[in-house]
Formats: sequence, C-alpha cells, structure tokens
Amino acid sequence: LHPGAAKTMRALCLLLALPPILSFSPSLSPLTSTPGLSAASPLPFRATRMSAAQTGLRMGSAGDAPPASRREAFAQLLAAGVMTTVPGLVAAADAGPEITAKVFFDFKLVGRTKALENKKWEKIIARDKRAAGGSGQDTVGRIVIGLYGKEAPESVGTFLKLVRGELPAECIEEDLAYDEDAFGTSDRDKLTKRQIYRQCKAKEGSSISYQYSQVGQVVKGKRIDVGRMTKLYLAAPQNEDANGLLHDAPGVVSVRKGGGEFEFTIAPGPNPDLDKTNTVVGRVLEGQDMVEVLNEAPVSKGQFLEGAFKFTASAIGDVRAKSTAVNRPLQKITVVECGMVK
Repeated sequence: LHPGAAKTMRALCLLLALPPILSFSPSLSPLTSTPGLSAASPLPFRATRMSAAQTGLRMGSAGDAPPASRREAFAQLLAAGVMTTVPGLVAAADAGPEITAKVFFDFKLVGRTKALENKKWEKIIARDKRAAGGSGQDTVGRIVIGLYGKEAPESVGTFLKLVRGELPAECIEEDLAYDEDAFGTSDRDKLTKRQIYRQCKAKEGSSISYQYSQVGQVVKGKRIDVGRMTKLYLAAPQNEDANGLLHDAPGVVSVRKGGGEFEFTIAPGPNPDLDKTNTVVGRVLEGQDMVEVLNEAPVSKGQFLEGAFKFTASAIGDVRAKSTAVNRPLQKITVVECGMVK
C-alpha cells in the first residue's frame, strides 16, 4: 500500500472511531466532575483566570450557548482537527509518487519531404500530405516528464543517462546479433549485417542518448513508443525494478520490465495491458496536447496478406517472420532535443 494511501486510511479509521469518542461519558478532568461546575462557571483560582478578550479564544459566536462541559469542547476540537486534516491527506495520496527528476523531450513531426516536389511520386505525395494533415508543414512540440526515482531506481537511472547522453554503448554478442544459417537470408544481407556489427564494435564504449531517436510505434489510445535507436546490435541495460503502479491514467510513462530495451512508452490513456509488460517510471507533467498530436499521427495498417506471409515464414523458420509494418508512423517523428528541467 502506498504511504499516502496508508495515511488516508488511518485518517478514515479515526473518523469512524469518532462517534464512540463523542459518546464517552466519564469526565476528562477533576474540574468537570465537580457538581454544578461547567465551562461557564468561574474558575476556582482567580489568579489564573483570563477573559476571552485576553486569550483571544472563543467557544462560539456571540449569543451562542457555551458547551455543557469541557468534555464536549474537547470533542468539538478533535472533530474540527480531523476534518481539517483528512482533505490534505487525501490530496497527498492523489498526488501520486514523489517526483525526483524532470526531463523534457522536443519532438518534430516531419510533414514535408522531397517527394512532395516530384509529381511522379503520387503515392508518396499522398502519404506525406495525409500524414501532415494536408498542410505539408512540420509540427514541433515539447513534453515534460516527471520521474519516480524512488519507485524504479534502476530504470530511472538508465533513463536519465540516456537523456543526458551519458550511457556507454555496448554491443551484444556476435552469435546473438544475427544467424548466419537463418533461412531466407541472402549473402548480401549477411554481408550487410556483419558490416553493421563491425561498426557497432568500432564505436563500442561511446555514449548514446535519446536525441535523434524516433517514435517507433503508435497504437491510438493505448501506447506511444519513443526512443527507437537507428544503431543496431546495441545492448540495453537490464534491471530488476518492480512496483505496483498502474497505467490507469493518461500520460503514464513506463519501460519494459527487466530492461533490455532503450524505448519507453507513453500511455495516451488508461491501458491495463501494459501493466503486464511494463514498469511505470513517471508521468507527463506538461505537453499533454503534444501527446495527443503523437497519438493522432497516421500509421500504417499493414500490407495485404501480411498475416498469412508471417505465419508461413514462421513455420519454415524465415527471419522475416518477426518483421512488422503495422502501427508504424507514416511520417518521421524525431526527438530533436532532450535534457533536464531545472
């Protein structure tokens, strides 16, 4: 149970216990047990008696009858204190986990390409115009994210290193990078993969960041995957973070459980399916309008007979069975800048 929610539960329990307290009959001090003595009676020691004007305290407004006893006055003060405290505790619980760091991402949605200048490429021109809403203009916007460093320390640590460009890049093992004997892989593809892997090893140890990464997938109303790297064969850090936070509101930010991927996900709306695969690391603080722009970006719907092709490819062991063209943005969406919010 979250600490804020625990405080709220304790306050509610105190409220439920208030009626027995109010009905408690034994006197609370020797003064109230004296026959005929009430809060309106003069105190027995004149040296300690002070008027209401001198103390600045009043038990009620002008004309109101004072409480019948000091026990009732105490009960009124207790009730007032509880009723004043509970709303604050509820508000604290609703505020969510503590935000330990804030970061920003500047996105650019390209609405115009060189194809628009060439009338021969009619299909590409139509796609670009449709992706840009018919205007052909670029869209730029910022999203500010608050991170839960105490709820997911390892994931947030890796996230911050990628934002600042301080994460050393390491390559995966060569036998895991590609399968030389995979069915359907041509000699040209094998040569290309070996060359790309050598390039990865040559730059191993240099830092990488989210800057210039792309949005790789958009499932409207469910998820927006950000941070797709163009560099192949890089190994993302693993982690053991786990918390009970849910994708129950718009703007929840999460990463894959256990790590192993650079991408992170922004949920444009509640998405319980992500609770099974992702760990929540933060939430969107500013730029929800930009989240909606990304959510509305046109995406590919897949190719004709793609399902049948992938089923057949999977049955014969073709590596192309893992490829997909569904929910890929039709326009290039890039993180042009990212950094810390001071």
